[in-house]
Amino acid sequence: AQIKKILRKDCFFGGISVILSDTKELVMGEMPWYVLCAVGGCLLVLFLSLESWLTPFLFMLGLLFPLVYNFGTNIFLGQVCFITASLAAVLQLGVTMDFSIFLLHRYDEEKAMENAICKTMSSITASSLTTIAGFLALCAMQLMLGADLGIVMAKGVALGVICTIVILPSLILFFDKWVEKYRHRTFM
Repeated sequence: AQIKKILRKDCFFGGISVILSDTKELVMGEMPWYVLCAVGGCLLVLFLSLESWLTPFLFMLGLLFPLVYNFGTNIFLGQVCFITASLAAVLQLGVTMDFSIFLLHRYDEEKAMENAICKTMSSITASSLTTIAGFLALCAMQLMLGADLGIVMAKGVALGVICTIVILPSLILFFDKWVEKYRHRTFM
């Protein structure tokens, strides 16, 4: 950054440090767009496939908690690679969204949240453990990015399960009247 300040406009320099610096700047600048595209795509699919206009927003709110917890607990890892930081939010959203869908469908069938949680727990636990194992397998890579991404994502999936079982049911029950009020037919 200091060398760039010194150089004239018509001068260029290269090397691995420059490439890493430019890549980091590019990725961090585009990260909000990655997240916006992922959230927009998920919302579109959820609007088309769920029976209430409000439920997709509840899912996004419910997934906000594990995202914040995951990024907050990264402080214990010391430094997290910028590539991991840019990918983790989108990956965590995609990997853990189905937990919310399982819980909602079971709640719609049972109309008792306690039963829905108990019956959903076994399926999302099995699903999450296989996903966590897959991410932890990345830790075997010699490239440190694998370990970095593996640990952050395994932690994110575990936090996603916990928040799906603890926070999302509260949101669903609290907003249940409004969810019912804004029901529509599914398009998918």
